[in-house]
Amino acid sequence: MTEPIQEVLKLTVDRPVEVTFKKWLYIEVFHNEIPKKVAYSSAPHEKGWVIPLGCNEKGWHFHDFDKTPHCTISGTTRFGKTVMLKNIMTYLIEHHPDDVEFVILDMKGGLEFGRYKNLKQVVDVASNPVEAFNALGKVKAFMEQQEALFKANGWSNVVNTPIQKRLFVIVDEGAQLAPDRFMTKEQKDMLASCQHTLGEIARIGGALGIRLIFCTQYPTSDTLPRQVKQNADLKITFRLPTGYASQVAIDDYGAEELPSDIPGRAIVKTHEKILVQTPFISDDEMMKRLEVYRVEKVVERREADRKTNEDTIHFE
Repeated sequence: MTEPIQEVLKLTVDRPVEVTFKKWLYIEVFHNEIPKKVAYSSAPHEKGWVIPLGCNEKGWHFHDFDKTPHCTISGTTRFGKTVMLKNIMTYLIEHHPDDVEFVILDMKGGLEFGRYKNLKQVVDVASNPVEAFNALGKVKAFMEQQEALFKANGWSNVVNTPIQKRLFVIVDEGAQLAPDRFMTKEQKDMLASCQHTLGEIARIGGALGIRLIFCTQYPTSDTLPRQVKQNADLKITFRLPTGYASQVAIDDYGAEELPSDIPGRAIVKTHEKILVQTPFISDDEMMKRLEVYRVEKVVERREADRKTNEDTIHFE
């Protein structure tokens, strides 16, 4: 409704303009355009379970995972989706080194996140559907334990408990977990179970201290599970090829119109829709920043194998 007015004013004053309607019509004129590149190192330090979303004419924007626990990220390859995951992971580790934990389902064969499996904060990195099935099984068992603990103590939300830890389940390329008609029944059942568990994490995991970040290159009703989308109130999308994909990703058009020559440009959708330039971090910088947290996990893996055969599973 306000977009035509915004475009006319932008051309008239030859400056960035934002027009919004919240009971009154607000017109904001900015001196600077959205930057075309933003360094991770320039992101301000914020307290809490907060991560930088990016920067625009108004400055930096942040997201608090204790207020909105789940997130979906969409976007075609090479436009910033995986870099955004690395931003999130690095910022959380640097600000909560003793309290954050990750289970990462890297469905690109472990090529992106396998190198971080020896960080003390990384519980598991799954690189194929079978490993994802096993990893999600452990998360499901942990979630059931947390439910029992919360019921026993009369707790309803982790934010109001003494629990400091947060477990982040990251899915990079969730389309690989979507059943296909050419698969065997066993394969379909396994992937259906993965999607069901992800849906359960999205539905009840937030209150228990589990945060889900689900990513896919091309969102469709098959690749973006309904429960995940409905319960992820933070939606981030980079450039997408079609308006249909944008509708699935953020319930609105716009991702198909993002510039093709500016990697990292994204639409962030919560109760409102904003345009940001997300921070850029290279693999080398990420490794240098997180090298101090690298540990030898041979003994830990043996211990984890032993625990898998017991009734109790702890992510710590």
